Amino acid sequence: MNFDELQKQWDNQSSEKVKIGNDLDIKTEANTVIDKVRKTLKKDFFFQITTFPILLLFPYYFDMNNQLIWWIVICYCATLIIPFTYIFRFYKRSYRLEYSSLKNINWFYYNYKSSIDVYSIYTYVLCILMIMFVGIVYIQKNTFIHFESPLLLYVYIVSILVIYVVFCIWILKWWINQFYKKPLVELEKILNQLDE
Repeated sequence: MNFDELQKQWDNQSSEKVKIGNDLDIKTEANTVIDKVRKTLKKDFFFQITTFPILLLFPYYFDMNNQLIWWIVICYCATLIIPFTYIFRFYKRSYRLEYSSLKNINWFYYNYKSSIDVYSIYTYVLCILMIMFVGIVYIQKNTFIHFESPLLLYVYIVSILVIYVVFCIWILKWWINQFYKKPLVELEKILNQLDE
C-alpha cells in the first residue's frame, strides 16, 4: 500500500464518526478552578503571616508581660505551625501534578476538602486560646471587682463567652463559604461530570 492509497482512504473517511470527548473542556475548567484555589490559599497565607506579628504585641498592649501570657503565645504559635505545614505542603504538591486526569483532580479535591477541615479545626482551637488569653487578662487585672455578687459575675462571663463563640463560628463559616467552599462545589460538579 502506497501513500496515495492511504490518502484516498483518509479522504473517504467520514468525519462524523470522529467525536472529541467533552472531557477536555471539563478538565480545562478544573484547571481554572484549581488555579483559583491556589490564589486564594496564597492570599490567605500572607494574611495569616501578617497577623502573626500582631499576636506578639498583645502582651505589651495589655501590659501583661509575664510567663503565663508568653506560654499562651507559644501554644498559639505551635497551634499555627502544624495546620499551616499541612496546608502549605498540599499547596506545594498541587503544582507538581498535571490536572489532565481524573485521578489527579480527585487527589486535589479530597486534599483540598481535608485542608478546609484542618483550617476549621485550627481556627476553633485558636478561638479557645483567645478565650484563655482574655480570661487571664481579666483575672490578672482584677477587673471583676466591680461585680457585687458571684452570680452576676458568672452571668457576665458566660454571656461574653457565648457571644464570642457565636461570633467566631459565624465569621469562620462566612470566611470558609466565601473563599473556600465555592471552588470545592465547582470541583465536585466537575468530578461528577467526568464520572458520567
